[in-house]
Amino acid sequence: MKKWIIGLVVVIFIAIGIYFMMNAKTYSFGDVVSIDKNKVTSIQIEHVEEHVVVKKKEDIQKMLKEFSGIKLKKLTGSKKETKESYWLRVYEDGKATYGFIFDDQAYLETFDASKTKNRINEYRIVDANQVDIGKYMK
Repeated sequence: MKKWIIGLVVVIFIAIGIYFMMNAKTYSFGDVVSIDKNKVTSIQIEHVEEHVVVKKKEDIQKMLKEFSGIKLKKLTGSKKETKESYWLRVYEDGKATYGFIFDDQAYLETFDASKTKNRINEYRIVDANQVDIGKYMK
């Protein structure tokens, strides 16, 4: 009886450990999005009723470099109610290839328009190196 209880406790601890190891994995922006920085011709940003298109190559490169510093965690549950959203579309040669939604600078949704199965992936931004999308709206 005692061995059975010890075995059960060990199995429970192993299961808890595996659960935390799987949920502790973080990704970089580049891990979840494959954008060729040299092919991007413009990035469209929408916020409330504002609409901006970033076309200057150096601004595009700067923005994508900032994005590359973001650390993400796959969202397993539902995200909290959001107050502020920025919608971004990345264009390569005039064709939309990626879409992003930054919610409250805490969540990121990605959409790969180049794939036949367009699936939205949701992530939580976990680092302090958050990108201020609002500064590109000026």
